[in-house]
Amino acid sequence: MVLIMVSDARLSTYPGCFVYFGQMSSKCFFLDRDGTLNVDYDFVHKPQEWTWCDGAMDALVLLKQKGFKLAVITNQSGIARGRFSMDQVNRLHGWVNDQLQNDLIEIDGFYVAPWHPDYHDGKDPALLDERKPGTVLFERAATELGISFDGSCMAGDKISDLLPAMHLGIKPYLIRSRFYTEEIGNWCRQHHILIFDRLLDAVEYELSAD
Repeated sequence: MVLIMVSDARLSTYPGCFVYFGQMSSKCFFLDRDGTLNVDYDFVHKPQEWTWCDGAMDALVLLKQKGFKLAVITNQSGIARGRFSMDQVNRLHGWVNDQLQNDLIEIDGFYVAPWHPDYHDGKDPALLDERKPGTVLFERAATELGISFDGSCMAGDKISDLLPAMHLGIKPYLIRSRFYTEEIGNWCRQHHILIFDRLLDAVEYELSAD
């Protein structure tokens, strides 16, 4: 059977071949940023403020080796609060990918929600849906990166990171950070969500179970 790639988002078949119109869907490991990839010092927006969580870079390498796309979904209310700009965040994310070049990998997309409901006067209320626990940025990443939610995962350190994953059928993992409480632990157990101390531990578990 011959696979033919063309540029429209439709599927069709012809004798002896399968014609796919559009991109093949890929599995993705969605990632929260602060508290999952880097230590959350509050309002991190400069390279000198970035400290990788233990094992996080190794986790990203393993995921890329296994064919996962990587998409960071992050709420950055510091932009709405006027503490820093979107340009500063974008430059930080460029620097993060520069750090990963030594391992010949990169994060495929950074999706940033710069809003906060307390600092939103005069702005379109619908923009707040970009913030987790909303699903808007997950869906945008899926469209832009050719991602299928089926077989994809999400790791984050807050319930608000995991709720959109659950809504979309993405497998969620909770990563302990300084925000971890027994209440969060109980919620995870109630929803049968596994809890790990590090992103690397969650990734190794996921890959071993795959």
